[in-house]
Amino acid sequence: METTASRPLNMPRRTDPCLCGSGKTFRECCRDYLPGRLMHETWQQPARKKQWLKVLKALRADLTQYTIYHRTNTVPLMRRLPPEALEILSVDIDALDESVDQLAGAYWQLDRLGEFPLVLERLRSNIDDPRWQRKVTYHQAMTAHLVGDEDGARRELTKLGPIGVTESDVDVIQLHLDINGGTIALVDKLLLYDRVLVLSSSRTDRIQYAAAKAVELTVADDRDGAVATADAAITAARASEAENAFYPDTELWFAKLLEVAGIAKPERAHFEEAAERLTKLLAMTDHWTPLGRGHIARCLGDVLRLAGRWEEAADAYRIGFNLDANPACRIFEASCRLMQDRKAEALAVIEAVPFDDLDVPERADYAIAYAAIAIGLRDIDRLDDAAAKLKAVTPIRQYFANKNLKYQLAIERARATIVAGKPVARSSRLLDWISSASRWFMVQPNIAGIGFNVNAMVDDAVALRRRKRARREEAGEEDGSR
Repeated sequence: METTASRPLNMPRRTDPCLCGSGKTFRECCRDYLPGRLMHETWQQPARKKQWLKVLKALRADLTQYTIYHRTNTVPLMRRLPPEALEILSVDIDALDESVDQLAGAYWQLDRLGEFPLVLERLRSNIDDPRWQRKVTYHQAMTAHLVGDEDGARRELTKLGPIGVTESDVDVIQLHLDINGGTIALVDKLLLYDRVLVLSSSRTDRIQYAAAKAVELTVADDRDGAVATADAAITAARASEAENAFYPDTELWFAKLLEVAGIAKPERAHFEEAAERLTKLLAMTDHWTPLGRGHIARCLGDVLRLAGRWEEAADAYRIGFNLDANPACRIFEASCRLMQDRKAEALAVIEAVPFDDLDVPERADYAIAYAAIAIGLRDIDRLDDAAAKLKAVTPIRQYFANKNLKYQLAIERARATIVAGKPVARSSRLLDWISSASRWFMVQPNIAGIGFNVNAMVDDAVALRRRKRARREEAGEEDGSR
């Protein structure tokens, strides 16, 4: 926003609370940084050097300076004109919202997100408009979500009222899906996915939520719908990539979309292309943190497994586990070793996984893989243990509840065959599972996408700027946070 030369800046008094929400006085906080600084640029150089305290101070000054410009130029107009007639007010709200995103990223990098709710409450007074209050409430919910307070996140979201297909804030919809996705009816969830696809201009969002929709349709046994959704998204994404190469984050989601399309159709070529793209991403050690590379390695293992490339898949899973210690990697590594007829090695790998520490979907994956290994070894005791573990799992989705029953029957048939001293057919349903989709295929999209948190993955001063980064990507600009 440009200031008007004839209008003095509406500066806070030295002893007023600083407009950045720090809780300090203006004199103690941002006063010496203002006015006349280059907004939105000062934080970039220290961000590249990972000097997060300097980043925090620069971002606070950005937020303070823009609020001063708002009070100087927009507030006088607000006294004379209705809010809907003031386009500049909408611009101010969006700009301060972006600044809050950036500020949250700095607090996160400093491991100080616990302080951020109070910062947000102080920022409520920066703009006197209900839309700004709604933005602040969204950020309160987001912060609670990021620190693991899901009940608090739901309470904050409830303050926004019902979130349905008339919701116009794409960020609110995405957070609602992330937090409440497990309890949203399928028909409503699909409508919300479509709403995101309508509202968002981000390639990353469009690829991510098309993939999520295709997953839901696949699990609902609407294969035709899943294929149509995935194919349309792939076609659009390829056309966009031809004009402007994907950034790594977007490429990761495109690889996930290819995986989903390959499962829905099925088509091995999609898995092969996804593997090629993921291999290149995994080599980008400067772009990802170890956790991020671990996630990519697991994604790579999945598509290689789906392509039947067992040795390479097992290696990818092992790399993933070494990077992020995700026990699911060990489960699938063991499965791949079994498919190579390396039964003893498969058993050693899976028995090193602490079953009681696994989440419900991973427990089911473990039990099925463990049963398949036990069948291969003709080990009745371990097979009975696997069967008991599978029966103890209560899947969240009916689709997987039905699958569990089929797997339990397959285990019982295999047990009877082993007791009778007969060979177990290799076409066992359990081996079919190993070369197909796992429970991890059924995941909720979150603020960063399906099944992972970009804030734990991207080594970036402003990791929470997901949608802002995407907007720059659409314009073909390099993201300054890299």
